[in-house]
This record gives sequence, C-alpha cells and structure tokens, in this order.
Amino acid sequence: MKKSVRLPVVLVILAACSLAGCFDIEQSVTLNRDLSGKAGFTMTVNMEPMVLFMVNMQRGMQGKTGDPTPAEIADAKKEFLAQRKEKDDAGKFEAQKAEAVKHLPPGVELLDARIDDQGLKMVVHMLFGFDDISKLAAINFPDDKADGKGTGPRNPMSQPFAGLRVKDEGKTILLTGEAMDPVAKQQAETPDLTPEMKTQMEAAFKGFRIAWKVDAPFDVVESNATRRSGHTLYWEYDLPALEKLAREKKSPEALRVRFRK
Repeated sequence: MKKSVRLPVVLVILAACSLAGCFDIEQSVTLNRDLSGKAGFTMTVNMEPMVLFMVNMQRGMQGKTGDPTPAEIADAKKEFLAQRKEKDDAGKFEAQKAEAVKHLPPGVELLDARIDDQGLKMVVHMLFGFDDISKLAAINFPDDKADGKGTGPRNPMSQPFAGLRVKDEGKTILLTGEAMDPVAKQQAETPDLTPEMKTQMEAAFKGFRIAWKVDAPFDVVESNATRRSGHTLYWEYDLPALEKLAREKKSPEALRVRFRK
C-alpha cells in the first residue's frame, strides 16, 4: 500500500511560504513635499518551487532517490491546482479587501486592490493614498494565518509596510526599511531539518526578491540605493544580497536614504 505523506509535506510548504520563501515583493512610494503621497505594494507568489519541494520531500519519505520525473512533477502541479481551485482564493480576496478598508489607520486610504491569478503564480497589487508617510507602517490587516499569540508566521500582506520607518530630523528626513534572510529565519525556527531538507528549502527560497522604489522631490543627502534614475531611488535584493547584508549586520537598514527638506 502506498504511504500517504500529503499532510506533513503540505505543512512544511505552508510554513516556508508564510516566511516569504516564494515571494517577490515590491514596495513603491511617491512623496510630495508635505510628506503625503501614494504607496504601492505588489506581491508575486510563485508556487512552482514549492511544488518541486513537495515532490522531492514525498520521494524522500518514500525512500526514493534521484530527481523527480516530469510525470511526477506534472501530477504534483495538477494536484496543487485542484486544491487551489477548491479554496477560491480570488473570491476570498474580494471579501478580505472589503474588510481591510475598516482597519486602515486615519489618513490612509485604499485606492486600488486586485489579484491576478495565474495558476501556479498569483500577483497581488495594492495602492494606498496617505497624508503622512509615517502612517504606512501602521497598516495592519487581520491575518488568519497567525496563531493569535503573536508567534505564528504572518502573511506579508497583513503589514505591507511594517519595516518602513520615517524620522523627521528637522532639516532632513531619514527613511529606512528592514529586510530579512528568509532561509536563516526558517532554519532557525525548524532546527531539526535534515541536510537534504535544508538543501531543498534553499532551492525553494531561490526566487525570493524584495525591492523598494522611492520617488521624492527632495535632494538626497545620502543613501544606500542599489541604483538611481533622476529623483527615483531603487533598492533591489535577491537572496544572496540579503545574506550578504546579514553577514555585514546591515539587514535592519536594507533601505536607507536621508533627504534634505
């Protein structure tokens, strides 16, 4: 009889995805001189690496070795898509969007929110208007994935600008943003992973990316932007870049820019 391993495999996948292993996150801010403006948040969730992770774990728990066959991968994708269809994520998103508006801090409004469901890839777009950039960090939507005690993994959409900090220094404004090494975090919270599972997890996190874009009408005094075009600053980090920041102990300020008012 074939041994069922679906439940433990799915639990590991959900834990990894909750910690951004398959996420591509982009945050954008367009500032006015009075510090009002618009902010965009786009999150792309690519489940293909997670499906491959699932197949590899299934094979390992069944005592199989070597790479999965194309047929095994195709079957896993088909099963995953069938489960996704049952969940009706797009329908839930519309209900969540209506509920989210009730939890916005004063001075922040949701201008647009939509979801592009591409099967194994889902793209969520949100656009906010704000009267003061410092209020973005206060956006905190209900998260049904957390355990209610503050210890469960959170969906990045629940606090889309959680790591963004603004400090008015009088003549200047300091804007900073946080980032994390998702592999190190996941391994720290699951110390019993075997070497094979660690390798598979690193492969699943391979596509992780986080980026910021800030457009402001101020002179830049200093910044650690990875590139710049006119008044627009860009920060783009893949997993190796985040690991480098962590080694240099600079990860709390993956984004840093000081503007002159």
